[in-house]
Amino acid sequence: MALARVARSGLRRSGGSFGGNRTEDVFCEGVSPCQCSMPSLENVREYSNLSYFSSTKNVNHMRFWSRGIRVMPHYHSPAAEMVAEVSDSEYDEPRYPGLEATKPGEKPRVVVLGTGWAACRFLKGLDTKIYDAVCVSPRNHMVFTPLLASTCVGTLEFRSVAEPVSRIQSALATSPNSYFYLASCIDIDTNKHEVYCETVSNGGLPSEPYQFKVAYDKLVIAAGAEPLTFGIKGVYENAFFLREVNHAQEIRKKLLLNLMLSENPGISEEEKKRLLHCVVIGGGPTGVEFSGELSDFIMRDVRERYTHVKDYIQVTLIEANEILSSFDVGLRQYATKHLTKSGVHLMRGVVKEVHPKKIVLNDGTDVPYGLLVWSTGVGPSNFVKSLNLPKSPGGRIGVDEWLRVPSVEDVFALGDCAGFLEQTGKPVLPALAQVAEREGKYLAELFNKKIGKKNGGKALSAKDISLGEPFVYKHLGSMASVGRYKALVDLRQSKDAKGLSHAGFVSWLIWRSAYLTRVVSWRNRFYVAVNWATTLVFGRDNSRIG
Repeated sequence: MALARVARSGLRRSGGSFGGNRTEDVFCEGVSPCQCSMPSLENVREYSNLSYFSSTKNVNHMRFWSRGIRVMPHYHSPAAEMVAEVSDSEYDEPRYPGLEATKPGEKPRVVVLGTGWAACRFLKGLDTKIYDAVCVSPRNHMVFTPLLASTCVGTLEFRSVAEPVSRIQSALATSPNSYFYLASCIDIDTNKHEVYCETVSNGGLPSEPYQFKVAYDKLVIAAGAEPLTFGIKGVYENAFFLREVNHAQEIRKKLLLNLMLSENPGISEEEKKRLLHCVVIGGGPTGVEFSGELSDFIMRDVRERYTHVKDYIQVTLIEANEILSSFDVGLRQYATKHLTKSGVHLMRGVVKEVHPKKIVLNDGTDVPYGLLVWSTGVGPSNFVKSLNLPKSPGGRIGVDEWLRVPSVEDVFALGDCAGFLEQTGKPVLPALAQVAEREGKYLAELFNKKIGKKNGGKALSAKDISLGEPFVYKHLGSMASVGRYKALVDLRQSKDAKGLSHAGFVSWLIWRSAYLTRVVSWRNRFYVAVNWATTLVFGRDNSRIG
């Protein structure tokens, strides 16, 4: 009888994972019976006020989230196990273990979704004497994305661009009521002030998929975005993205594997050319910087260490319009000439289909490849699309001038997943690291100086608090490396404004100096400086490990 009620209550909570995840929800008819022991009431009281849930949901996490992760949720106790044999009345709605609402006298709890630029800058600035912090993310580190392309060819090592979130905000590891949970948020109940999460795991938990809830006083959604594929068939299956350390690791392995395989006897000339043809889709800063790093790697390292196949390797950059379209016209022309001189073949075209060994353009042209890197910008993730919240133009979560989601209480959004609502009269800001970082800094000051000091940290207690000056973003300029000790620096505040722009070796020094100072910790600054020095003297590390 109880199991029949379980089957009838097997409706799944909708949602998707975030931070660049591609999710596929699988809905089942009912719930499979499971045999779990029922902890006694004394044990439940001993561990916490955790409740139990009966719903399950399958989420197919992208390979770059689940691969190589071994961390488990902070709490893992008998009280967190799923229980099937409970009274009929408990199946009125799904029940989840997790953190219950804060009690009077306890510090207000701020839940942060994500570990990108916006989330980590907010966590770094949040006053943990006022708040308890809970961070939920499918990765436990922040990625310094401007230098990620350099790790693909061995200029930098991967740990140089990854900063553990517990180092950015030490309270997550040391404070008794602050936690980091390795999980993806799958839904938000703004009425109950709760978020529902599903852990990233590899089969080590007693019940999977393992879901839990976290009650919040204030919620900060900084879930990022995911790569834009424009619905083109075959992109997810065959292309590599360049947004995570896992992506850079896979690109580096694939590149070196192709180099070594092409030297084997019996490989035809045509197959060698295909294996060693590296195609980059998208002429934005990421695509251009990766192409520049790759051409550097070919000119200096491949020609010395892979002499048998050095004449076969080629880099092609395909862009539908102009490369670096947000930069000054003079800088775009400089980049085009420099990349061409460095051996990068620039093509105009729009991708129609992606196959395992070739891409097909709209004009019918076939482009064979051995390595395909997709860098065409970002858009709202499935998680953001699933939320019943107002949307700004482009599908991001809509916010007002103080980064609040105006239709609900105590919810804020920032970074690539958020944009100004139309009624604010402000344009939606670009998905840039400096935008996200500035928003995180602003919101941390808002929480510390306005909301926290006026006792507005608890749920539903900040309605009448004046938040002061709204958020205003001023663009500081753009930079991009084009390889071979050359870079572009565009210090205009907007695309149509006038300002300083420069290209060449001096710009490359400015580019490196600026990014070295922006690296999050002194530890990573030291790693980056040492990596640059050793690469200059000894060349890049091109050993294939794994």
